[in-house]
Amino acid sequence: MLKRLALIGPLLLGPIAAGAMPGIWRAAHPLQKDVRVVKDRLHAQNNREREDCSFLNAVGAVWPADIDKSSAGYSASTGFLIDRCHVLTNMHAVYTDDVVINPSAGQRVAFAVGQTEGEGNRGALQGLKFLLDGVVVAHGDTLIVDHLVHNPENDWALIRLGANVEDTIKPMTIAAVDIARLARNLPLSIAGFPADLRQLHGDRLDLKDLWQSDGRLVRVVWASTAGAVIESTIQAARGNSGGPLYGDFDGQRHLVIGMHEAIRGNGIDVSESMPNIQVLFTPGTLAGIRAALAMTPCR
Repeated sequence: MLKRLALIGPLLLGPIAAGAMPGIWRAAHPLQKDVRVVKDRLHAQNNREREDCSFLNAVGAVWPADIDKSSAGYSASTGFLIDRCHVLTNMHAVYTDDVVINPSAGQRVAFAVGQTEGEGNRGALQGLKFLLDGVVVAHGDTLIVDHLVHNPENDWALIRLGANVEDTIKPMTIAAVDIARLARNLPLSIAGFPADLRQLHGDRLDLKDLWQSDGRLVRVVWASTAGAVIESTIQAARGNSGGPLYGDFDGQRHLVIGMHEAIRGNGIDVSESMPNIQVLFTPGTLAGIRAALAMTPCR
């Protein structure tokens, strides 16, 4: 789920479009080539360069447990495992009221993860193998008014699942990186379930295909000493919210340094003058996340 505006101190990042359904954006906005690609997490030979994308099997779909049509995949956003029982996503992906001000923890959510073999879908899983219940145990200090996200640098929520995900799925590694390593034009990627690319099967949307989008860093925008966002040329759409932002640092591949937060314009025709937005994991951000992890350990 993506919001229309995001405010960082005096800097207005908008308008941020809410998205569209399959086929609409590319027909209406032919300016930018859509270079998003499907990543097969189980079979490297199916990927463009036969690369191993098993690390992305920790990326799943997340939605508030009581949201209308959630089982059909319409309102799902993206989240990802950081250990056996904890999922990170955006706060706005799981708190969806018109106005959200310091909400209490305990919001019930559902999380589906793990690519299925074959072409079959099963109920709410929609091409994902495991469906687990969870609750939000911590979130950032983000204000949402009329569905507009303020303080997007704090737009994160930590979910504690009711059961551990089996160890065939390896959690992703999160870290804060030195600002000096985040140079202009640094290659970065996100992965998730953009709504405009979900195929409709009957009355349900397929979440089997996981899409990766590559882009370049435009700039880092600091809202305070504790939080920041990245502006980038990564293509994204509604549904990408909460997906991991990752790159290669000091020989460590696919290190997750943030998560997708919002789009500008249609999200596809991105440029340095109209970049999309990702939360950056700063030391302050990770301190809040790790404190919540320590309070809610996996069994």
